[in-house]
Amino acid sequence: MKVKKDLQVICFGAINLDLIFEIDEELALRLDIQTGYEYFKDEKELDSILYILQHEGTLRHKGGGGSAANTAVALSRLGTKTGFIGKVGEDKEGDFLLESLEDVDKKGIGRGGRSGMALCLLIKGERSIIIFSNTNDTIGIDDIDRYYAESCDIIHLTSFAGDSSFNAQKYLLSKIRPEIKVSFDPGILYAKRGIDALLPILRRTDIFFPEKKEIEILTKKTWKDGALEILKIGPKVIVCTMGEEGSHIVTADNDFHIDAPKAPVVDTTGAGDVYAAGFIASYLNRKSLKESAIDATTLASRSITGFGRGKYPEYKVKG
Repeated sequence: MKVKKDLQVICFGAINLDLIFEIDEELALRLDIQTGYEYFKDEKELDSILYILQHEGTLRHKGGGGSAANTAVALSRLGTKTGFIGKVGEDKEGDFLLESLEDVDKKGIGRGGRSGMALCLLIKGERSIIIFSNTNDTIGIDDIDRYYAESCDIIHLTSFAGDSSFNAQKYLLSKIRPEIKVSFDPGILYAKRGIDALLPILRRTDIFFPEKKEIEILTKKTWKDGALEILKIGPKVIVCTMGEEGSHIVTADNDFHIDAPKAPVVDTTGAGDVYAAGFIASYLNRKSLKESAIDATTLASRSITGFGRGKYPEYKVKG
């Protein structure tokens, strides 16, 4: 059956309400938070932690977040026809998150339970995150509309904390038509699952967007040797992001580095998501891998100069 392609990219991953608080070291100590870490906590702890932060911290930003959602918004602003598969709560936060997706198509988003939330803590310029996945981790196979998922050229996957949503991603990739390309940003969560757990996704992946440390965790090798090993599994292009060091692109017959320009850092949250959006958008416009990486680097470097999505790409009219 021929499927009508209404969209260019569909992002499938978590969507969270991001609250960025600035806190002092004493409060971080009381909360047992160390800088530079991600913490995943149960929904039952959310209200008590949030109460403390609202009364003893300084709220710097409130906005939509989640890796897949960030990439979807950036893609849409770049003029790419973008959709989303995910889930938000039946709460006011869910209403806010749907609105925060701007012009992203929302037909693939379900509702139920409590919306996911990420508490980003700035401690003397360093960042830590407490994540409450909530309804993000309740997506099941029956929640996925395969025909919606096939109405695009590329499906972009990012990580979930729970098994149900992870299994739904794997199931979807086993069912969609082979001509649909897959891009995949594993995040530290999926890297820690190990390479064997990710094989069903990696074998189907065309463009792989790991961070340097994620390759090392996955393969137990140096990032470069690990990237070459992962190439043998399925991905055609590996885009290894390295923060302020830039990015390195590896294919079977190509290997090059793109330096990141110096930029005043305000908030690095989502920089990798914007990078992925810039790369995918340029790739869809038939630019070379090098041109795509340069475009992605420029957009990601600009994104860190403001809080949240404040410095994401400016909106372009879709063609």
